[in-house]
Amino acid sequence: MKFQKHLFLGLKSYVEAFHFIFANKLWKYFLIPLILFGIIFYTGHAFEEIIKTIQVDIDSEKYSWGIVGKFWLWIKKYFFKLLSFLFLDATKYLVMILLSPLLAILSEKTEEILTGKVYKFNLRQLIKDVKRGIGIAIRMLIGEFSIIYLIWWPMDLIFDFSPFIWQTGVLLIGFYFYGFAYIDYINERLRLSVSESWKFMKKHAGLAIGIGGIYSLFYKIPSLVNTSNSLTNMILDNFGVLFAPVLVIVAATIAMHKLVDLNKSKFSVNKNDKK
Repeated sequence: MKFQKHLFLGLKSYVEAFHFIFANKLWKYFLIPLILFGIIFYTGHAFEEIIKTIQVDIDSEKYSWGIVGKFWLWIKKYFFKLLSFLFLDATKYLVMILLSPLLAILSEKTEEILTGKVYKFNLRQLIKDVKRGIGIAIRMLIGEFSIIYLIWWPMDLIFDFSPFIWQTGVLLIGFYFYGFAYIDYINERLRLSVSESWKFMKKHAGLAIGIGGIYSLFYKIPSLVNTSNSLTNMILDNFGVLFAPVLVIVAATIAMHKLVDLNKSKFSVNKNDKK
C-alpha cells in the first residue's frame, strides 16, 4: 500500500506542478531547455557528419599512414560515435547534467514558494549541489545502461522477448533512475549523503517511479507519432527535452514537500529572518 500511495503522489504532483509553474510565473524557465536543445541537436548531428567523413576515409584505401593511420581513424570514429550517442541517444541525462545549476535553483525557488522559507545563499554549497547533481546523473546513466545491457539484454537473448516486453522493461528500468536523480536535489538540500539518499529512495521507490515514469513518457510518447515533416518529427522525438526537466523538478519538490514537510528543514530560515 505504501508503494502505491507514493506512486500516486508522484503522478499527482505533475498536475499540481503544471498549475504551480504558471500560477507563479515560472514558465520562463522553459526557455533555457529550449535553447539548450537547439545546441545539443546541432552538435549531435555535427558529430554524425564527422563520423560519415571519417568512414569515407576508412573506406577510401588512400590513407597515407597505412595500418597505423587506419587504426587512428577507427579510434576517432568511435570517439565521435560516443559523443553522438551522448548528444542524440542519452539526451535525457545530458540535459540533466547541463541543466544541473538551473534545476538546483528552480527546486529551491519552488520550495521557497511552498514554505515561505529560504536558504541563505552559499556559493560553495551551490557548487556542491551542482557537482552532486552532475555526479548523480552520471551514476544514473551508467546504472541504467548497465542494467539494460548487462542484465536485461542477455535475458532477452535467452527468453526472446517480444518487442513490447523489451521496450516495457527498458522503460521501467529508466523510471526509477530518472526519479531518483531529480528527487536527490531535494535530498541534497536536506543534507542527506548520497548513501542516505539511496536508502531513502529504496523506502520510497514508488515515488521515484512515479516521478521518473511521467518524465520518461514525456520523451517516449511524442516520439511514437510519425509525420511526413522531418522537422516536426525531430521536435516530437525531443519533446521531453523542452518541457520535462522544468516540470519534473517542480513536481519532485512538491511531492517531497507533501512526503516529508519541507517546513521542517533545519537548513532553511523564514524570509524575514534572512540577513
